[in-house]
Amino acid sequence: MNYPQLDIYLNRIKENASKLRQELDGKNIKLTAVVKGFAGNLNVFKAYQEAAIKSIADSRIENIKKFREAGYQDEILMLRIPMPSEIKEIVPYIDASLVTEAKTAELISKAAEAAAKIIDLIIMVDIGDRREGILAQNLAELAEKIEALPGVKLKGIGTNLGCFAGIIPDQKNTFHLINLKRELENKLGRELEILSAGNTATIRLLKEQELAREVSNLRVGEAILLGTDIINQSLINGYHHYNFRLQAEIVELKEKPSNPEGEMAFGGQGRGQIIEDKGLRRRAILAVGKQDIDYHGLYPELEGVDVLGASSDHLITDVTDAAQDLGVGDILTFKINYSAMLRAMTSQYVSKNYIE
Repeated sequence: MNYPQLDIYLNRIKENASKLRQELDGKNIKLTAVVKGFAGNLNVFKAYQEAAIKSIADSRIENIKKFREAGYQDEILMLRIPMPSEIKEIVPYIDASLVTEAKTAELISKAAEAAAKIIDLIIMVDIGDRREGILAQNLAELAEKIEALPGVKLKGIGTNLGCFAGIIPDQKNTFHLINLKRELENKLGRELEILSAGNTATIRLLKEQELAREVSNLRVGEAILLGTDIINQSLINGYHHYNFRLQAEIVELKEKPSNPEGEMAFGGQGRGQIIEDKGLRRRAILAVGKQDIDYHGLYPELEGVDVLGASSDHLITDVTDAAQDLGVGDILTFKINYSAMLRAMTSQYVSKNYIE
């Protein structure tokens, strides 16, 4: 075994992907599986192919190229608004892109013409989360500019919620997006095929038939990979949960005072951890750190273990109340959230163990 190690349950991911695809198909909603979370890993991607996923989204040209070179011929959406500097390179590999800038649309248009293809464009609208997106009052102007461009087709509009400010998708903001689409269709004099209403956090709204009828696309990553919905702080019923597990090795185990000693940096703020004086405690230091994981997203499987913090190479835990006796060289296992998974999959220092 090479530690730290990430155990990846491929069959569970495959079953989640297949289940969600079938559920959305039943509502006439197209699933675009967001695959950026596993950093172009072809072993994980195979699970998506086996689940008959026909539309994927990624943010990195390196990953997109790998999927094409591995033989994937179905739809690829450029999930992050493309950088002007990468548009010529990426257009031959993608079928669609999110856009918010006229300049970006114009560059995609030129590159698409040169590649003799049509790229579908989806305008992202900011309806509150303040990440990417054009403001509603500027939507029609951008749409009309795109309509006049060769090599591209305005496919629809979309939004993103929850990923920056943590704004939760609800009836109010989703119906606002629906109304924006209707108004834009009236101005353009044609129907738009796509209303891409959001991500994993939007799934719960589809229980309402009126909303489900209007939504035609969801871009979903977390629900498939982890069976969780971090924005609504819930596990998704009927799905496999926490399909990635981190294993890390204890390299030091000692009793130490819980309170730091000495002058604290940054005006007494230290490193930002909330440190409570609990007296003498048993601390285990593990060989994994911020370079490999987001320690805020680690949930110890062993009862009584508490994650205190991390530096670049070390994870600091309190094991005073651990349910079993521990020693140097022992392995602790953690369930992980999306952020921790993303970093672990990206880190070359975390070995990957595939479980069928």
